[in-house]
Amino acid sequence: MVTAANLLGSNKALQEHWIKRLVAIIIDGLIVFIPLYLIFNIIFWTIGFWFGYFWWMFEGLFFFLYFVLLEMMMQSSIGKKIVNLQVVTTTGQPLGIGAIFIRNLFKIIGPLILLDVLLGWFTEGDPRQRFMDRTANTVVVRNDAQAYVEEQFRQMQHIPPHPTVAPGAWGQPGQQQAPPGSQQPTTQPPPGGWPSGPQGAWQPGQGQPPQGQWPQHQWDEKGQLKPPTRFCSSCGGELQPRGDGKMTCVRCGLVY
Repeated sequence: MVTAANLLGSNKALQEHWIKRLVAIIIDGLIVFIPLYLIFNIIFWTIGFWFGYFWWMFEGLFFFLYFVLLEMMMQSSIGKKIVNLQVVTTTGQPLGIGAIFIRNLFKIIGPLILLDVLLGWFTEGDPRQRFMDRTANTVVVRNDAQAYVEEQFRQMQHIPPHPTVAPGAWGQPGQQQAPPGSQQPTTQPPPGGWPSGPQGAWQPGQGQPPQGQWPQHQWDEKGQLKPPTRFCSSCGGELQPRGDGKMTCVRCGLVY
């Protein structure tokens, strides 16, 4: 199962991603809450404590609206923009108002933001996603020159699970058996047979040779190492250099 919790301790790209996210939300928090704090104090000292307390209860709503409005306009908050992050959909569709509302819903109540992150970390999927990102089919990605390092996280969602087979069944290491019900593939030599070699020596198409029978290095009369013999993957013929840095098959003429 691919989760951020499994990868975060060892994956440098994922660590950098979440550090950027942390820096971004700190910047956004300062942008939103410093003005609110000043307004709260002005109301507290001029109008009265009861009205200032009533105003302060709406801080989460302002935080939520801040993200919704900016992501509608530029797919990113100011904090994300500074650290080169943006919000995109996982479906390839344009980022819509519905997805923006869903992914930011937990921001109305402060502690739910941490819960949102932890649920995303410990559930399967793209390790860059919060839980509400998965619900909204959105993800935060890098948009700078190093964005390619995060392609691994998108591909992780599409890796099929390893098959579980009984001992001795198809799929075990070192076995070349076909799945049950299918015909066992056989390796046939090309027309004319494989290139001749010493009796008992390894030939192309025979799979891994027995231990100790790998082709050995050879030296010519001048003491120089002879290049290893290469064979055509199409017909099995021996490949010979043709003088321009390429090899050609002596049997079918295919150029490598």
